[in-house]
Amino acid sequence: MESLQLMQWRRQETISDRLRKWMESAPKWEAADNCSGLVKRFLQRTKSLERRLGAPLIVAILGGTGTGKSSLINAILGERVVREGNERPTTVEPILIIHSSIDPSSLGVDITSSEIGLNKRNDNCGVFDLSGIKIERRDNPILETMAIIDCPDPDTTENAELRESNLARLRSVLPICDLLIVTATQQKYRSRRVLDELSAAASGARLIFVQTRADVDRDIRDDWRNLLENDYDAGQIFFIDSLSAFRLQQEKGHLPKEFEEFRQLLTIGLNDESALRIRRANYYSLAEAVVSECCEEITEQWDAVSKLRDRISEERRRLGERMAERMRDELIRDRRLWESRLVGRVASQWGYSPFSVALRIYQGLGWFFSGALLFRARSPVQLAIWGTYAGIRSIKSWSKKRKSKKAAGNAAGNVVWNQWDEHRLREAALILTGFANDARAPIEHCDPNYVMNEAREAGNAYVVDISQELEGICDRLARKNNKWSRRLFYEILLVGMAFFILIRPAKNFFYDTLVEPQIKLLGTDFYLVSCFWMIIWCSILLGLFMFCIRSGLEKEIREASNSWQRLGALELFFATIEDETNKIINYRNELDIIRQRIATINQQAEKLDKRIGRKKHS
Repeated sequence: MESLQLMQWRRQETISDRLRKWMESAPKWEAADNCSGLVKRFLQRTKSLERRLGAPLIVAILGGTGTGKSSLINAILGERVVREGNERPTTVEPILIIHSSIDPSSLGVDITSSEIGLNKRNDNCGVFDLSGIKIERRDNPILETMAIIDCPDPDTTENAELRESNLARLRSVLPICDLLIVTATQQKYRSRRVLDELSAAASGARLIFVQTRADVDRDIRDDWRNLLENDYDAGQIFFIDSLSAFRLQQEKGHLPKEFEEFRQLLTIGLNDESALRIRRANYYSLAEAVVSECCEEITEQWDAVSKLRDRISEERRRLGERMAERMRDELIRDRRLWESRLVGRVASQWGYSPFSVALRIYQGLGWFFSGALLFRARSPVQLAIWGTYAGIRSIKSWSKKRKSKKAAGNAAGNVVWNQWDEHRLREAALILTGFANDARAPIEHCDPNYVMNEAREAGNAYVVDISQELEGICDRLARKNNKWSRRLFYEILLVGMAFFILIRPAKNFFYDTLVEPQIKLLGTDFYLVSCFWMIIWCSILLGLFMFCIRSGLEKEIREASNSWQRLGALELFFATIEDETNKIINYRNELDIIRQRIATINQQAEKLDKRIGRKKHS
């Protein structure tokens, strides 16, 4: 039977494993630190459950002073085991009542240590240190299926911080209990101290509520149920008189009807199978409780985390818009650079023809002047147009010749660094620091110097992305301007001008001087003037060609710049703090999955006797 119990228990250990892994994956976040502490306590507390699978249930009697706890125990066992009376409080120390054949260590209880308290645990074997507890051994058959603890009174004025106080002993006892019998009277059922201690212990135990002193008190069970309904499923609340039940049992050998029902629930109802279901239900109840507490911790700080994430996106969007605007303006302003690059590509695709020769001459002059501009480059725009690899290589070569100049990184990084607005970066960093502080997230990732280092990486990646965009634009415009209709237009006009200039000296030489000898040959000044007008004509055609290219490229740049504020390179801005927020989001999502898992498999409470109550969890 015990091996079957162990196999069933192993299957539910997946919840512990998932909670342990979830705890180990905790991000750097205040709420996560608090949740880790809760999970650790859960794992430590449930460690003793496996050890106690085959042991009797531990049943604790919890109630205020004078509620008849000791009398109830004597009535359940049918013999006087613990002292009872009008002394307040009667129970001054925990009393563990077990069968003579049972070893207390099998219950997960260590009574040999010199100190008391839940803080003194053997985490390797799941044994709770309960030194200071009194042991009563009996051969009573009822104790073969349960061990009973008579708890100290919780409504005491003692300081719980003192290890030897009754309240400290009580709090040491309650975590090992499987079932709590909560006693109350007409005067004591609203005791705040009892309700507080019950709330702290009830997550790991099933509950049976009992109103005692039925012979002298009026029935307050309905009012008591209303008091409990927000936090507990009370089950059946019994209304009994322990002293009368014990006296009838001793004198006549039978019990009052309701007490008999209560006793049968404890003796017959809590067999081995029921004990396993109770312990499994308690396990899931504890898991549900710790998950609920973790959810509360996370929810308390979640709004601040959401605001931090939104602010990261907002600051990134602002910087992206600013960068895209500056890139667009500089691309449009620095025409010589991109004109030279595009003309060269068109000329190479055009082949060799009169107008392509003119384009190549124009391109050669363009490369000469734009090359000089490159050595004055101070923005990623100029690097992007020249090509990332070639531009960075040239800048590095240039920087080696200018070693005296201070640098804040590599040469390409310096060029990119100057593009970002340092004031805006520092402002964004300070804003995010405030939001991160509110969210209790690591603020070191929002430090201005840290953000500026990310800006360097983002700038370099931004250059690569823009270069790829420009490559695509140049390819499209090159194909557009390489159409046969456009090529014939410029070639015919250029060849026509050349033909017009050449036909006059040919006519003068071959015809005019032969037919009319008085006509002189054209002089050098004619050829100079013709050359001049040829240059003017080429310039007009090149100007018209460049106008078409400029207008087309400017249109393409303006359209493309709308997407530049969303380039992937911008994700490098505030990437580390965003990664931390993503870890927090994943951390919460995993907790939701665990919570759903617990809700799905937590059917044990449905299989328990409906007369047994439990604590609710939000």
